[in-house]
Amino acid sequence: MIYRAVLGAVLAAGCFLPAQADDMDPASTKQLHDYVLTLPKVMAYDKGYESLVGAAKADPSLKADYQAASAEHTKTMDDEVAKMTHHPRTYAFFVKQGLTKQDAVMLPLALMGGCMVAQYPTAAKGMAAQTSSQQADFCKQNQATVHSLKFVNGG
Repeated sequence: MIYRAVLGAVLAAGCFLPAQADDMDPASTKQLHDYVLTLPKVMAYDKGYESLVGAAKADPSLKADYQAASAEHTKTMDDEVAKMTHHPRTYAFFVKQGLTKQDAVMLPLALMGGCMVAQYPTAAKGMAAQTSSQQADFCKQNQATVHSLKFVNGG
C-alpha cells in the first residue's frame, strides 16, 4: 500500500522524474541507490511540495513552470538535477526547506523504491542496483509517517 501511494504521488507530482530506472545509466542508478533517506529531509520535502502545490493553485505562471518542469524529460540524474536550474521558481519551494537539487530529485524516487521493496520483499533482488537496504528499512521504520505525507497522498 505504501508503494502505491508513493508511486501515485511521484507520478502526480511529475515534476522531478528522470527516465525510468530501467533506462538509467549506471552512474544514475548508483546515485539513486546511494541516496540516504532521513526523516528531516522527507518532512522538508513534504513541506516544500505542499507549499508548491498551494502556490501553483493560486499562480497560473507558477503552475505553468511546474508543468514545464514535468514535461522536460531527461536521461540521467545529473540532467535531472540540472533541470532545477531551468525551473528556479519551482525549485525555490524546496530550497526554502533546506533541500538541495539532489534532494528534490532523488528523495521521492528513493522513497518510492524503498517503500516498494519494504512492501514487496521479492522485488528487492530486481531493484538492488537502484534501491538500498537503508531506503527499504527507512520505509519499514517510518511507515506511519510516510502514509501521512502530503506528497504521498497527493495532497
